[in-house]
Amino acid sequence: MQGIVVKFQMFLAAGLMVASICGPAAAQLNGNATEVSPVEIVNDNTVILRIDVSGDMGPRTVVKGDVPGINCGPDRYKYTEGENRQCWVWVRRGKPINLSALGMQGAYGAGWTVKWDGCEVREGGAGCYIAPPDKETHVRVQFSGTPQ
Repeated sequence: MQGIVVKFQMFLAAGLMVASICGPAAAQLNGNATEVSPVEIVNDNTVILRIDVSGDMGPRTVVKGDVPGINCGPDRYKYTEGENRQCWVWVRRGKPINLSALGMQGAYGAGWTVKWDGCEVREGGAGCYIAPPDKETHVRVQFSGTPQ
């Protein structure tokens, strides 16, 4: 299990409780030292989802998700006014994710296609599903066709 491990040393000084990060934890009250087990704080409820996009892409070509924050498009349009091209996001561990490819001309399959890698293809190919992630997940998306 990955996480952040923090160990504390606590003591009473001039009537104030003071904590500092150190090696093995110890508590000191009224001059008496008592050993305390290390305190472990683990942050493991989120993981990173990364998306790489490539291929035939225009300013409206994006991959969006059903989790807030995913709006991944080509780097050359990263700073298009009114748009935020976000290609990575922290997602909840254990929650499934759906992605959709958007911004191409014509109907999917007739005018354009998408090759997905790192997820299960859905919606006839225009979308994909990521089983509840328990570690960092990387999805690659390659667009073919005419962008809008």
